[in-house]
Amino acid sequence: MGVRNLIATVSIVHDDPHVAAKEAVFELTDRLGQPPAIVVLFFSAEFPAQAIRDGLWSELDPATTVVGCSSSAELGPDGALTHSVTALGMCLPGYRAQALSVPGGRDSFAIGQQLVESVQSPKPDLLLLFPDVLTVNATRLLQGIQSRLGAKFPVLGGAAADMGTFKQVELLHGKEILRSGAVALALFGPVTLSAAACSGYSPVSVPLQATRVDNGNILIELDGKPALTTYLEQLGPRKSEMPGVTIEYPIGVVSRVSGKTEVQTELVRAVFGINEQREALILGGDIPERAELCILSATRKDVLMGTHTAIQTALTGFANAELALLFNCVSRKVILGPRYKEEYSVVDSVLPKSLPRIGFYTFGELSPVAAITQHHESTFTIALVHFGAAK
Repeated sequence: MGVRNLIATVSIVHDDPHVAAKEAVFELTDRLGQPPAIVVLFFSAEFPAQAIRDGLWSELDPATTVVGCSSSAELGPDGALTHSVTALGMCLPGYRAQALSVPGGRDSFAIGQQLVESVQSPKPDLLLLFPDVLTVNATRLLQGIQSRLGAKFPVLGGAAADMGTFKQVELLHGKEILRSGAVALALFGPVTLSAAACSGYSPVSVPLQATRVDNGNILIELDGKPALTTYLEQLGPRKSEMPGVTIEYPIGVVSRVSGKTEVQTELVRAVFGINEQREALILGGDIPERAELCILSATRKDVLMGTHTAIQTALTGFANAELALLFNCVSRKVILGPRYKEEYSVVDSVLPKSLPRIGFYTFGELSPVAAITQHHESTFTIALVHFGAAK
């Protein structure tokens, strides 16, 4: 009988982050039957990363590969939680894992290239990526990675989050704490994936052309008019709730459905801020100039239906998953409000009960669509992973 892959996830809720992290290691070791060789963890942004790090390493073997980040809420075996440390532990015989990190800077494309510089030859088989989108442009970071590893190289992950203030996130790379840039886990060994992404949002405006875009993510004009003015007109009476209401009305890159009048949403971009002087919208990720855009919105029912659609898409024809990775935008949590745990109920009702699952509420998601990883926002993403047996 061959040596088995061991995979487990745990969530620990405790007022003391040091204790929570320490207990997470205890629980992982108990469930795996041995200490984890790889740990990926997501922890409440209410907790200081230093306490999390110290609690982890008080119990972990020095050779353990560790990456993680702060989150708005955590997704694990006990549901959607706040104020938790949620961790994935793995022992994958024959596999090799390498933790990567890079500080933030002005050129996000170059930062992406720098992040994977040490793993270009041989290339890994999977990259789990956790950027700080407050200091790097996730779209260009991803493009930099893809320029080195290939357009169809599988990248999964989510942007580290805080509790909704958009001020400071924290990243873990081994024993190092970063407050800018990105961390990643490069995994070497056979990996099979089935990934899906769905927002559930629908257009509430007519298609508008992005007639002027600056720096990839600053939308200056829509149909030749100031973008901010046009956006406010579309919001109607809800414009009085600016800027907080923007989280409910992201921008969608849309395409025409052949032979039909309606459009379909290809990609969602959150409105991260406004520039009143330039009458511009600052988006969370890049959009192509001249692209057709719509202002989007969703009800609670729409959000939950998007989650269900993504899970069913990922499950179709993929029966041997060993792990489910769930990266879900914090904007969806805002729309669901105090009922946000209903989204996890959808997850729990569809995924096999015995399947380990982990993730968090993010400031942006990274998931393949048609075999090419894209940077998403306001979207629920899921990746089912089968590791197989390394030679």
